Amino acid sequence: MKNNKLKIVLLLLMMIGTLAPLVAQHQIPGDFCITADELQLYNRLNQYRKDNGLSEIPLSKSLCYVAKLHVSDLQYNRPDTGNCNLHSWSAQGDWVECCYGTDVFNSTCMTSKPKEMTTYPGKGYEIAFWESVDARPSVVFDLWSSSPASRDLILNRGIWKEMTWKAFGVGMLEGYAVVWYGAEAEADEGVKICGSDKTAGRLIDKVKPGEAAAGTAGVRYHLIIASFTDETIAQQQVQQYKSRGFKNPSIIKSGDNFRVSLGSYATQEEAIKARKSLGEKYEKAWVMKN
Repeated sequence: MKNNKLKIVLLLLMMIGTLAPLVAQHQIPGDFCITADELQLYNRLNQYRKDNGLSEIPLSKSLCYVAKLHVSDLQYNRPDTGNCNLHSWSAQGDWVECCYGTDVFNSTCMTSKPKEMTTYPGKGYEIAFWESVDARPSVVFDLWSSSPASRDLILNRGIWKEMTWKAFGVGMLEGYAVVWYGAEAEADEGVKICGSDKTAGRLIDKVKPGEAAAGTAGVRYHLIIASFTDETIAQQQVQQYKSRGFKNPSIIKSGDNFRVSLGSYATQEEAIKARKSLGEKYEKAWVMKN
């Protein structure tokens, strides 16, 4: 019996030894940097805290690195499918694959990632955003600041009131944006700004409140509620939405698909505002640039 127990222990040790290299901490590249949009989103969120009587949160190189890895994984590997939401990670990297489901709260799928991949000493808590068009700092900020769950985390309210954020990470790529908060401080090395000789640690650029991007000539943003490969079915859906009171539902041709649009707008901000006004009944509607 003792020999059998010894064999089991040795087998477990061998398995741990085999798995260890797969989850080894990364070496952050020397030329690592954040973009101007990422800096602007960081500044907006820090200014929001200041406007609410809270302290600024310094940038963490480790949390920024995790954030940028995650938006890259989301963009190119799409782990957020099925029951897995935006806090999930794919099997296409040297990290532990995991599915963060809608029924999980503070799963280690999220909280363990900074410590797993970097030298950051504690847990990380993420807010995530996705749109089918490029994410803009102003749009991301407006959505998060209007969401009670996201707002509570940013401002240390509700279930987060006993936490004190001491580290912040940000990452944006095409339609994805994520930020990470941590309660453990990290040595302030500063984070380089891409294309600049400056480093960011706290607020360094003045944020213009209410800044909104102007529309681009010829470009429209459509609020899409459904997509079909059969144009006849799409036309039937358009008629249904007209009967429900929508003024201008239409079909937008995109490749081999016929998208059913509930409205067309000059700017992304207008389209997202319209989507919010629809309420939970149309929560699956999304914005398409065309």
